[in-house]
Amino acid sequence: MLSECTVYAGANPTPSPPDGQWDLTNYHLLDLGRPHHSIRCMTVVHDKVWCGFRNKIYVVQPKAMKIEKSFDAHPRKESQVRQLAWDGDGIWVSIRLDSTLRLFHAHTHQHLQDVDIEPYVSKMLGTGKLGFSFVRITALMVSCNRLWVGTGNGVIISIPLTDTNKVTAGPGKPGGVIRVYGDENSDKVTAGTSVPFCSMAHAQLCFHGHRDAVKFFTAVPGQVIPSGAGGAAEVGSDKGVEEHPQQQQERSVLVMSGGEGYIDFRMGDEAGETEEPLDEHTLKLQPFLAKAERSHLIVWQVMGSQA
Repeated sequence: MLSECTVYAGANPTPSPPDGQWDLTNYHLLDLGRPHHSIRCMTVVHDKVWCGFRNKIYVVQPKAMKIEKSFDAHPRKESQVRQLAWDGDGIWVSIRLDSTLRLFHAHTHQHLQDVDIEPYVSKMLGTGKLGFSFVRITALMVSCNRLWVGTGNGVIISIPLTDTNKVTAGPGKPGGVIRVYGDENSDKVTAGTSVPFCSMAHAQLCFHGHRDAVKFFTAVPGQVIPSGAGGAAEVGSDKGVEEHPQQQQERSVLVMSGGEGYIDFRMGDEAGETEEPLDEHTLKLQPFLAKAERSHLIVWQVMGSQA
């Protein structure tokens, strides 16, 4: 559970109730600061929990129930950490009212990379499409080896991730490199994986977006049967799989964004004026909103070869 200035975690040495419910009277409390500030985001990073509180990141060791490390995510004290996205040995961090993403190392906490998405969005869409509002990051997620970035303008960017330190020779082979990181609090050594640097040269901006801020991203597994394997009615069904065992299915992931309204940035707001008439049931639910202004989910299918 999460309150404005504390982290609650189950420090439960006693047996759980027989009905399997949480014992809300038995908890451990970590106080991160003054009560008029709040913890805005949390994410699991390996075996630790990272919390964004004001302009700092707190690294919590959940087994020991203690704050292991804290450091500034941004030099400006009035800044606030808003989103965290973890992959491999790196964590991408967004700052409130800022268009720059900051990459930190999971083990050393070193600041590795800055990526400002504002020039990229302005170059692709033009300042006229963005109006007078500046670019700020409102949603962040890592999926399919990509960093998905949603902005306050409703623009969505998909950025490939690449480990620039990766070597061709594997571990144990001549010339291979094995990266390990020491634990400051013990003699433990952690094996390194990969660092998710952003490859902006191959970033993709989606012309389908939201009229207001992108609220969230989520990803769910999907499955696709090749078109030659059967009719549309059989796609994804057990029947279709049994009748065509020779066809190899290609895995896919569905990435979804949620936000208010829909807009095609190539056409602007004109798309909302040419929408088809609304059905009577929909009008009763939201009678004062045009179709393009209602909340939308935008879905991308990422194939296994791209993931």
